[in-house]
Amino acid sequence: MVRRWVLSLSVSLAAVGAAVSVAAGCSSETRAGPPVTVDTGSTTFVPLDDAGACGVTTRKVALDYAVHVDQGSPLTYNSNPPCGGNHYPIWALFRSHPRPLPRGNWIHNLEHGGIVFTYRCASRAACPEIAAQLEAIAAAMPADPLCTPPLRNRIVITPDPELPEGVTVAASAWGYTLVARCVDAAAFGSFYKEHVGRATEQLCADGAYYADDDAGVVGDAIMSPPDAAKD
Repeated sequence: MVRRWVLSLSVSLAAVGAAVSVAAGCSSETRAGPPVTVDTGSTTFVPLDDAGACGVTTRKVALDYAVHVDQGSPLTYNSNPPCGGNHYPIWALFRSHPRPLPRGNWIHNLEHGGIVFTYRCASRAACPEIAAQLEAIAAAMPADPLCTPPLRNRIVITPDPELPEGVTVAASAWGYTLVARCVDAAAFGSFYKEHVGRATEQLCADGAYYADDDAGVVGDAIMSPPDAAKD
């Protein structure tokens, strides 16, 4: 039987301390950057009608400063899907999550050079076929030389019901986004290979945030993964 541990933020000092010790290389200082600008002048980013069957559309987004803020703090981004900016101190496990991760956690994964695949669903259970397609793409990507087994690469997969209407699946890297109406394996694979490891910090170490199946606790707790995630 898969076991789960749920540690409340108020009592999980040991888990947080371990994660923060790994994040010692993460700067929480304000970093200089260009003024916030978005190519289209809008935070909404949807697939183009004439961009093939899935409407795969990518965009580069200019980012402003990025700092660590307290877990649960309100966050706003200059693109949807987001691809950088202020974020929470604890990053997510590089794996597929059954419930939506807080964006502030997976933005931290992007800062470490990771890639995040999202899909516009309330949970994995609500869209298992889409999730399985994205998981297959992740499994087919080459091993990341910075990662220590069993961690193979810097990919997070999470449901994200906050994606704009018309966006079924998306991918985010630090400063870059991709949106589509359906899963295009070649496009997602190319996006990963082009953008992985091209962020402000380079670190392939697993995070501590896991979005569990248990509704009502995600966003309120730091959760360690099932044993199977460590195999």
